[in-house]
Amino acid sequence: MVKIYLRSILKNGENSLAMFDSNRNGDINDLTTEVPAGETIIWKPDCCSGIKSITRIYSKEDKHNVFIDNPKKRFLCKGFKLKLEEGAKGTEKYAIEYIIGDDTKVTIDPYVKILPPPTK
Repeated sequence: MVKIYLRSILKNGENSLAMFDSNRNGDINDLTTEVPAGETIIWKPDCCSGIKSITRIYSKEDKHNVFIDNPKKRFLCKGFKLKLEEGAKGTEKYAIEYIIGDDTKVTIDPYVKILPPPTK
């Protein structure tokens, strides 16, 4: 399982999203998270994230190699979850829509990259 933690920040006066994942990678607005096929991805606000709610996570691509389904909101949780198919491959751009404390809606476009299967 790979978790992606989200925090709303202001960068150069613009609403931005600081993201870091359980692989120890992080970036602002442009994180590429590497995940093995068949794994689960969980997106969740960081503590003190400034995010009221994540409203939607969806693919920005016409052809879906990674996001066979859109991530689903987790019951009784502020996060989203996606179980990747075993045959998922490639890299896919997606969008995270969220609402911050002053009710502003923000959309950020990071990436998910599927790692090649381990060599035997």
